[in-house]
Amino acid sequence: MVFGSQDGWAEFFPDDLIPDILKMVVNVWVDFKLTIDEKYEVPITRRFRARLEQYKDLKRLPIRIDREVPTDNLATAEELGRIDLRFTHGYLSEVYFAFECKRLNVIDKHNRTSSLAKEYVMNGMTRFVGSEPQYAIGLKQGGMIGYVMNGKTDTAITAVNKKVKDNYIDLQMKSPNGLNPSSRLTDKLLRESLHHLPNQEFTIHHVFLPV
Repeated sequence: MVFGSQDGWAEFFPDDLIPDILKMVVNVWVDFKLTIDEKYEVPITRRFRARLEQYKDLKRLPIRIDREVPTDNLATAEELGRIDLRFTHGYLSEVYFAFECKRLNVIDKHNRTSSLAKEYVMNGMTRFVGSEPQYAIGLKQGGMIGYVMNGKTDTAITAVNKKVKDNYIDLQMKSPNGLNPSSRLTDKLLRESLHHLPNQEFTIHHVFLPV
């Protein structure tokens, strides 16, 4: 069975594919093991994407998955940034679902843990909903993947939630509510946040993956 809207010229990414993408990310990660060289976002995401490709083909999901995709200002041709993981469906190049990937709870050589929650929020989420967004401009949804390097997802979620509340104005949220349970899937690794951009609401789907 093939899921998702068949309207290839839709102006927004098909909403009914979002749960399939979230489920795919969580399910593929269950059996995903890092190698000794995979300590940073880029090498982790490179091989993770390959596993996601295998899954989406197996499940016959009507999407394409790209990595490190440049996004440009179409008026000036200036590069705004690079999307860590991009899921596309249809023919319009500016219609996609993007994930920004960040590490959380990183342990250094002295066995000290840095939450990196501020980096996740202020150099991750803001790429979608900051004052000068880089990704998903004009769209309604995007995603964040947090690679929780010490495996403690509860502490990672707590730290991110606090930083979201602390910076809710910068994140264009109406109140410091922080992260909410996912409205798409019941899973302890998922959260979402709602942002009120000038022209529309924007939802960020958060996936916290234990290493």
